[in-house]
Amino acid sequence: MQMMKSAIFVEPGRIVLEDKRVPDVGPLDALIRITTTTICGTDVHILKGEYPVVRGLTIGHEPVGVIEKLGSEVVGFNEGQRVIAGAITPSGHSNACQCGQASQDGHGSPHGWKAMGGWKFGNTIVGAQAEILLVPDAMGNLSPI
Repeated sequence: MQMMKSAIFVEPGRIVLEDKRVPDVGPLDALIRITTTTICGTDVHILKGEYPVVRGLTIGHEPVGVIEKLGSEVVGFNEGQRVIAGAITPSGHSNACQCGQASQDGHGSPHGWKAMGGWKFGNTIVGAQAEILLVPDAMGNLSPI
């Protein structure tokens, strides 16, 4: 089992560096090795306890990295390619996404809209303050640089 270092939100005022298992890649996903990421104002608000996120979640979003592994159905990208993953990582399938409002992605909600639902890294899924990041729906959520 391959391991990686991740910055984990423990509680307001406390983030720790922990070893976590490198996630498996689904058919539409990509694993990127993080080369550059920043501390965003949102991360500061999380640390201060001003924005609620799940305790134990890796924080961070907006990373730059190199594709380490691609899912079997991902096309248009290559392993070893330098990419950026934006802060907004929508599903592409919700009503909000279909109406051009990806930042309000409510995939799985009854009406398909959720305020800031497109912000997932470090909010509802594992974030980018780690050595490796699993990017869901890689073809829609990665851009070459």
